[in-house]
Amino acid sequence: MDERNLSWLLAAAQARVRATSALLALPRECHVDECVTLLREAQGYLEWLLDRMRSDQPAPAELRAQAAELAGEIRRTGALLGAAVRMGRRWLERLTIGGEGYTPAGGPARLPMAGHVSVLG
Repeated sequence: MDERNLSWLLAAAQARVRATSALLALPRECHVDECVTLLREAQGYLEWLLDRMRSDQPAPAELRAQAAELAGEIRRTGALLGAAVRMGRRWLERLTIGGEGYTPAGGPARLPMAGHVSVLG
């Protein structure tokens, strides 16, 4: 596969990571399902890229630079995702404090949960 196609795959993954970061930067408006979909798409492009690259030939310098930039963006997106998780937990703690009183040990009582939330990643 030529370098142009490899760059396209990397750029496609980078676009999905950037879109996820933009969503996570606005946590009140963020839809977690969209973030999961975008990150899965980015993962697919990166796996496709790795499959297309030959291990016996070094990656072109421009492609390595783009990959390094993407790695930094993935780390920043991970930090935003961690902050979103912490914010969600804090809101859940606030809800439990106001809703069901306190436990005999003095801590906030847990709210009765009707179901489960699962985030795949």
